[in-house]
Amino acid sequence: MTVYVITHKPFDYAKELPSGYVPMMVGANKNSNPLNYLADNTQDNISDKNPEYCELTGLYWMWKNSKAKNIGLAHYRRFFYSKSIGGRFAMYAYLILMGNKVKPAQISQLDELLNEYDWIIAHPENEGGKDLWTQFKKANHEIDMQHTRDVIAEKYPEYVEAFDKVMHSSSWMSPYNMFYASKQKSDEYCQWLFDILFEVEKRTDMTGYTDYQKRLYGFLSERLLNIWLEKHKDYKVKYLTVFKTDDLSRRAVIRRITNRLGITKGINH
Repeated sequence: MTVYVITHKPFDYAKELPSGYVPMMVGANKNSNPLNYLADNTQDNISDKNPEYCELTGLYWMWKNSKAKNIGLAHYRRFFYSKSIGGRFAMYAYLILMGNKVKPAQISQLDELLNEYDWIIAHPENEGGKDLWTQFKKANHEIDMQHTRDVIAEKYPEYVEAFDKVMHSSSWMSPYNMFYASKQKSDEYCQWLFDILFEVEKRTDMTGYTDYQKRLYGFLSERLLNIWLEKHKDYKVKYLTVFKTDDLSRRAVIRRITNRLGITKGINH
């Protein structure tokens, strides 16, 4: 039972991680790893794809190499909290009250939840815009999302209905590629996910893309996890609120809220 904490650099919060949380250095062929975290460039890996695949190079390593019975992925700045208290702004309010008393959920709690649920994922967030397709194309290239739909239609046509519903019916999704599930269910998902992404990659020309836009497959996969679970309605899903370790002080949370709301003038940073 392991949660792999994805990072691209050493981080102080690693010292406070509960038992069962394992830091993993991604992009380890290029990124320095002075503390000898578990690295994504060992055994069967796609570490060189990290600039485009982001935390997914860690997920690929987990799929191909981990022997954990239950398995999860967390970003080094984001963790599942032990309760579901709502989305981003609910957690902001809670952090103002609780601050650094907020800790990641214990592995034992996550394992206990899997006795009742199949997947634990992040509480849904409103990504803004008319729907997720529209939201994606604001900062990225629409052709890449079209390629993704085309690949699904060719390889997994039974998922097209779920794709269209998730991408066109609302602007809500569970973000961050964070989850906790049995290794068996995670492997089933990864087989589907990487089969799609590797084919999309063959059809993608990133000429002229910004560094942000080149993180394409990480962005696509956030949506694909939601599509996977929309298709698999038989899976019971537990949503947990996510917190960022950046926000464990009242000052940091207030700054985050004001930035989100566009209220910057007159604020003492």
